[in-house]
Order: sequence, then C-alpha cells, then structure tokens
Amino acid sequence: MTIEFTLARGETLHVFQKPLAGAGASRVTLTTGDGKALTLVGPVSDDFTRTEATDLAAGPARLAFDPATTAVSLVYAFDPEDVMTSGIRTLFTTERNATNAARYRLHYTPPFGWMNDPNGLSEAGGLLHLFYQHYPHSLRWNTMHWGHAATANGIDWVQLPIFLLPRPELLADDAKIGGVFSGSAVSQADGGMRVYYTDRQDDRLPNWEWQMTAEARDLVGIGASTPVVSETPAVPGFGKNFRDPYVFKGPDGLWKMLLGGGTDTAAMVLLYETEDAAGTSGWRFAGVLHQEPTTQKLPAECPCMVALDGEGEGLFVLVLGLLGSRDEVSRRRNITVAMIGRFDGKTFEPIAREELDYGTDCYAFQGIAGKDGAFGISWAANWTDVFKERDFPSAMTFPRRLVWKDGALSTPPIEAVTALRLPEPALEVPPTGAAVPLRDGLAEIEIAIGAGGEPFELAFAHPEFGLALGYSGTTLELHFKAPGTRPSPRYFIEDIAPRRLRIFVDVGLIEIYVDDGRWCITKRIDSDAPVGSVTLSAPPGTIAAATLRHLRPQAGASASSR
Repeated sequence: MTIEFTLARGETLHVFQKPLAGAGASRVTLTTGDGKALTLVGPVSDDFTRTEATDLAAGPARLAFDPATTAVSLVYAFDPEDVMTSGIRTLFTTERNATNAARYRLHYTPPFGWMNDPNGLSEAGGLLHLFYQHYPHSLRWNTMHWGHAATANGIDWVQLPIFLLPRPELLADDAKIGGVFSGSAVSQADGGMRVYYTDRQDDRLPNWEWQMTAEARDLVGIGASTPVVSETPAVPGFGKNFRDPYVFKGPDGLWKMLLGGGTDTAAMVLLYETEDAAGTSGWRFAGVLHQEPTTQKLPAECPCMVALDGEGEGLFVLVLGLLGSRDEVSRRRNITVAMIGRFDGKTFEPIAREELDYGTDCYAFQGIAGKDGAFGISWAANWTDVFKERDFPSAMTFPRRLVWKDGALSTPPIEAVTALRLPEPALEVPPTGAAVPLRDGLAEIEIAIGAGGEPFELAFAHPEFGLALGYSGTTLELHFKAPGTRPSPRYFIEDIAPRRLRIFVDVGLIEIYVDDGRWCITKRIDSDAPVGSVTLSAPPGTIAAATLRHLRPQAGASASSR
C-alpha cells in the first residue's frame, strides 16, 4: 500500500504503525522528493506506536508498506520552527479515527480519534495551551494519550503533535488497560512547562494509579517522566482510584496538588504539598481537603482549585466531578459541583456551593488563574452517554470565566466568542412563533426578558431531536427528547427569574448562559444534522428584545481542513 503526499522543506513526519499477522516488527518505507529512502521500524506491539522522520526534503513523498504485515493508522507532518502557529498537517487517517467533519464547527474538537477530559490548561509562549485525554486511533476510548492544541484568542485553535504517549508496555499488550490519564501543567519561567499526570495500569500492585511529572521545554517534545506520588494515602478504606493531579501555588507559597479518590462511603479530594521550589520531589500528604458522602463507591474526579479576583479577591473556587452521582429527581448523572470558599493552604472553608452546569455535558472542568483573570474549560459530554460499541465524537465547551459577583459564582464565556460573529446585522427573533432560519446551523441568540415573569418558549427545529428551552414562570427547562424510547433526563433550573439568555447553537452542541453565566445548561446533541431554525413564542410584553447572529466556524486547523 502507498500513501502519497507533499512535504515542505525541514518538516517532521510522525507515522503511527503496528505489526500484523505475527510479524516481529512493523516496517514502513518513506521516500522523499530528493530520492532518499528511509525505513521506519516499529516494535512488536498490539497497538500503534509512533515512528518519526525529521528534517525532510521538500517535494512529493510517499509511504509504502505491506498491508499483510503492517497497519498504519495516522500520519501527520509539521514544521518544528513554526508549529505553534501553523500546527500539524494531517496526511492520512482511517475510517476508524477520521474526525466527524459535520459536527462542532464552533468548538474545539480533535483532528482525529477520541477525546475526553481537558488536561494541562496553561498559558505559555503567549498562547493558551489545551491538552486532553486522547486515543488517536479510533473514536472510542482506549489506551490514553495526551493530545495538544493551542490558541491565541481562546476560540481559534491550532492542532499540535500528540504530546504524551503511554508507556510502551501498555501499547505492546492489549490485555493491559490504562495509559496517560488526566493532569495539569505549570508554566515555567523559561517559557516551557512542567506537566503532572496520572499513569494508570489496571490491576497493578500495590496500586493502580500513581502520579508522574515531566518537563516540556519547547512545548512540543517532552522529557522523561518521573514519579512524584506513588503510594495511596493512609485514609481508612481508601480505594483504587487515586488520580488527576492538579498542581498550583498555594497562598502560603508552597506547591499544592489536589487528587481525586474515595472510599466506599465518600468521594474525596486529597491535598498534597511540597517545599521543593521545582515541584519535582518531597510531596507529602497534607490531608483530606473535601469529601462528599456517596453510595456509589466511586471517586471524585478532576479536582481543581482557582483563586478568584475582582469581588472574589481572597476566595478560591474548588471544582470537582462526582463520577457515578445521580440526581434522583432529574435523572441526571455525573454532576459537577463548584464550591467557593477560603483556603489557607491547609484547609478549605466553603461559603457557597453551586452546580456548575445543569445540562451536565460540561464535565472534568479545568480552571486556571490566567493573566486576564480566572477561567477554565470542560469536556462537552458526559460518561453516561458513552458506550463501548459506539463511536463518540465530542468537543470542548467554550472557555468560561470564573466570576464571583453579588455573592454568587458565574461562568460566562470568554469575551473572544464575539469574534465568531459574521460582519452583518443581527436578525430580530419575533416572539410570535415565526421561524428564523439558521445558516449552517450556527448561531448566537440573545434574549432580554421583561419584568412580567410570563412563560415563553424558544424551540429549535431539529430533524432527529426534540429541543426547546421553556420558562414556566418559575422554572427554566431545556426540553430534550432523543430518538427512540429511552427516556431523557430533565435539564431544569427551579426558582429562577431570568433576565437575559445567551445561547450558542453549534452542530452537535448547544450552550445556554443565563444572566451572564449565573446558570448554564450545556447539551451535546448526538447528530450530524444542524438546527434548521428557531421560533420564539411568548405573550405580548414578555420579551424586551431577541436577536440572532450568524457565526463563522472557528478557524483552527480542523475547521480549515473540512
């Protein structure tokens, strides 16, 4: 089999290959424009491993391999000199890992393969970096890697080379399950970053999960990983889940690490700390920072703690996912909670508690105290909808601010979302039930609500799903009906008198911000079909103003390749 493409001078090529039919190794021959041939040899492995060719000649090139003995899943090229602005060029994928080009035109989605939790959100080199849980070779969960993207404005993303690979022994044997699980990153003074992550292998003794660190000096390649926390804490009944290190500088000047875990009766956030200025050694258990009673025997996940600013100066927000949690009234699963309080470096004293998102397709939130204020991003999906036998394309939410105002937490989208607006006047959405078409299924809708508190409904015309945002006078609810007979959970906010709604409609995803993000509802729509139009129905005087703006796709590498 031959794969043909064109290379630019000095590019690097990454090829992911594996042996078949009992072959001792995989072999791919690269022939470049200057006539040189190079054989890329991969190890004995049950999964795809990466081989690399660097400083290549410009011109036509081809990869050749015997499909009876070697499989190739993925090929991409990049220029090491300007990869942060130009990104990678995807040259080859298969049916199993090709991106779903129809969905997620506004939101970040990977250029190939599976994605879940955001990891390592950080600012370095004048860019915002997003890492994420990634399996590059299919649209289903498997041995975890870290993907990588960067952005100058938080909206338009550049796809970057795969950042972290699992240990070779996990790729070599399909019976071994695990990989590079979630974690965080800390920017370094020299422009690089230090990452922290969980290395997991099911059934490993004495414990399944341990915490690692590595340094990335050029933000593309990464150095050797070393363990920093390898033993579970001395907490009676502590289980096998011990993961997702979130590292930040505490108010006492020490590096802090949050980890998720739990016992049979409580989901827990654990606190570790070190006096080592580099954050590479001396980590010690400082206690249980927070615990949630649970009957599911499942852990807290993806904890993060961010210092607030503005009215929230001196306060911190602690966010965690409650894996396996269930709200019995709404039937929603895997709830994410945010607690606002005081943190002295040792103990956390909550003063308020919020649910982060009432649509629950806003999981594994990771926040940072950025140069322009606190913000974060979430996986726009929920584990309850993931099935092993089905592909699962997904996206990230827009980055969201963390704002403490008038004694409550709000999470509005970052200001840069306005850059998605097309340069044309906004359209009026009349409250008379007249349909307003959406161009390509992409829109931003703003509704100002009068003081009467009358019911209204904004309906979204979709060929497969029932979708409408309704207000009863006391309850705001996203009515969501998926195809088939399986009952959908309810997504509602009670005892509310909203004044403003801001709604972003994408193909496969809707984000609803109520009163500048005081409440949010995020819902994944498992369909390639766009919303065709919207209709607003309300009694006279209920709606003060309603407008719709058409939006452009985000200008990242994945969007430009569609």
